[in-house]
Amino acid sequence: MFRSIRSKVLVATICITLVTALAITIVFYEKSSAMIEENYGENLYARIRQMGDSFDELLKGVYLLTAEASCDEELLDMAEDYLSSGNADQLEAIAGQLRVYSRRYSDIGSVYLVLPGDGCIITSEDYPVYEKGIPDEKIKQIAASSETALEPVMLQDPLRRTASVLSFASAMKNQEGDTLAYIMTNIEERVLYYKYLDGLNEGTDSSAVILDTRGRIVSARDKELTGAEYGDGSVRLSDGVQDDKGGSSLKISYKSSFAGYLFFMEVEKRTILGDMRQIRYFLALILLICCAISAVIAYFITGAMYRPLSRLTRTMGQISDGNLGQRVEITTGDEIGLLSKDFNNMLEHIQALIEQLVKEEMLKKDAELEALQYQITPHFMYNTLNSIKYAALLKGEQEIGGLIEDFIELLQASINKKGNFVTVAEEIHFLENYVSLQRIRYEERFEVEYRVPDEAAGCYLPRLLLQPLVENAILHGVDMKRGGSCIVVGAEVEGRTLHLSVRDNGRGMSEKQIEVLLTVPKNKTSGLSGIGVANVKERLELYYGREGRLLYTSGEQGTTAHIYLPAYKERNQYEL
Repeated sequence: MFRSIRSKVLVATICITLVTALAITIVFYEKSSAMIEENYGENLYARIRQMGDSFDELLKGVYLLTAEASCDEELLDMAEDYLSSGNADQLEAIAGQLRVYSRRYSDIGSVYLVLPGDGCIITSEDYPVYEKGIPDEKIKQIAASSETALEPVMLQDPLRRTASVLSFASAMKNQEGDTLAYIMTNIEERVLYYKYLDGLNEGTDSSAVILDTRGRIVSARDKELTGAEYGDGSVRLSDGVQDDKGGSSLKISYKSSFAGYLFFMEVEKRTILGDMRQIRYFLALILLICCAISAVIAYFITGAMYRPLSRLTRTMGQISDGNLGQRVEITTGDEIGLLSKDFNNMLEHIQALIEQLVKEEMLKKDAELEALQYQITPHFMYNTLNSIKYAALLKGEQEIGGLIEDFIELLQASINKKGNFVTVAEEIHFLENYVSLQRIRYEERFEVEYRVPDEAAGCYLPRLLLQPLVENAILHGVDMKRGGSCIVVGAEVEGRTLHLSVRDNGRGMSEKQIEVLLTVPKNKTSGLSGIGVANVKERLELYYGREGRLLYTSGEQGTTAHIYLPAYKERNQYEL
């Protein structure tokens, strides 16, 4: 799509600018959003804490008022008089005393005196002053709430069935310690909501609730939720701002110190970040302006860069068409100018080489004609050696004839360039010819044993891979001065690996000698093929990589060379 360097540089510059500006924009936006959320959460927490402290002071005062009323001896005497006389006028007097207590705090909705034995509730309200026939279930619920000590309890108003109240209850005991009555100080749930929560709920994207120590709702926007467990019950009853990274809402909670109630608020982040939309549009506009400016700058810069390169490209095209007399016009001293200068120098050098090559070709033809007169082909050598072999056989020199034949085959294996791989059986045959010549040389002072099963004989390996190892064992391994010298050549297939070994019973080698042996260059060996042990190692690495290995082990019983390579039985697995 982009054929010229200029277009590529231009696009790359714009892309880099775009990516950089986009990254900076995203980081700036994320940091700004986080800062706004943090400030919003801190401000909202301060408001909730203020509301919570005010609510806690109310509960503390109501608790003390309830405790004071439960210890009011005058109220206790009036209750005892009523229970003993049954005079209804005493109920009016009790109601009047309860009104005194209810007027102490404007948030108190009512104060009840509950007579469990008579099933009667006297109220601080003007109507009804009292009500009898309260069910035992309600009386038991009031009695149970009096046992929670400091913690108020959310109850259904025993007189007004549709209202929920937050109530402190305390038992009134006579001189014998028996519970005579219960004092209930009630705060209506709706009073709590409008005084403490309504100012926190802003729109439909936020919700504020008051929770008791068990995570149940004391007051919420929807009064039907009163007494229910909030959410899935996993709300942490602790202070602070809870910002779940990646979440959609911000959670703020404040736990009151007296009652342990929790003011909990959850605000949707989209409400908090509503004003960030203007910033997003502003950042997007800056991003587009940066891209446009970078595109204009990149256009002119790439034009200045591309002109000398264009001249160089045009000249190269003319040169490729055969016009070697063209040269690049150099107008800059930068890298492209240096490249153009070197290109002109290269053209001068090429022209000089062409002239020299023409002269050398003329001389080479004369030299080739002269060299043909002295060339001797390998076929002439084979034919000559075969003639000597047959002459020896005709004269009855069978041993000499056999040696010459072995030498011819070994020479063919060394010189032959057709096929770099042979079977293990063919390699052993070459090795037998080589060993036969060496045994004559050393007056048969050593023996060679071959242990090659049929399974391994058909596997392929590089030609003349074992000969340098056997040669090294003859020259440096076995001791020709003592009898019993033996070399064992083995091959076996181990799973998918061909294991070749050459073992002698000589004097052994040190670790240093083994290291030198494996690293001696091939041109330092005196072997028949000119291939050293180090060359064997290099060929294994060349053909097989990590699957081909050559290693030596040595001890008092002699030295063993090990070769490991894949056990392939098809030549075309090597040939490319």
